[in-house]
Amino acid sequence: MMNNEQVLDKLQYLLGTVRDGEKGFKDAAEHATDPQLRSLFTERSAQRASMAAEIEARIGTMGDKPREGGSVGAALHRTWLNVRDAVTGRDDYQVVAECERGEDVAVENYQDVLKESDLPADVRSLVEAQYAKVQQSHDQIRGLKDGLKAS
Repeated sequence: MMNNEQVLDKLQYLLGTVRDGEKGFKDAAEHATDPQLRSLFTERSAQRASMAAEIEARIGTMGDKPREGGSVGAALHRTWLNVRDAVTGRDDYQVVAECERGEDVAVENYQDVLKESDLPADVRSLVEAQYAKVQQSHDQIRGLKDGLKAS
């Protein structure tokens, strides 16, 4: 069985991931010109904020505090931090493509954690529920990107 410390590490890692997404989607919303994209990205940023709150609550019940910067592992995967630079002055297609890159990383990070066979059941169900949201978001954004590319 994973010890408390290992489980907390995984949760801090995912916390860094969803916080990056929250910020990345907020930046994307500020730079998208299409009102529907702006509203989608704003909604997605709020979704990530609420996912972060769920993870923070779980970390708290396990007797730890959320780390401000997320984990060292998550820092290696911080493609979202470049969204603002990447999207400034770009068209909507490029903004959406940047969001898809961020979502690719989020999907991978959740898959990494779900590979742990001995995650406690309550943590696994939280992570699986969040992973489903991330996967759905990723597929939707990929579809938008493909649609914009075609037009």
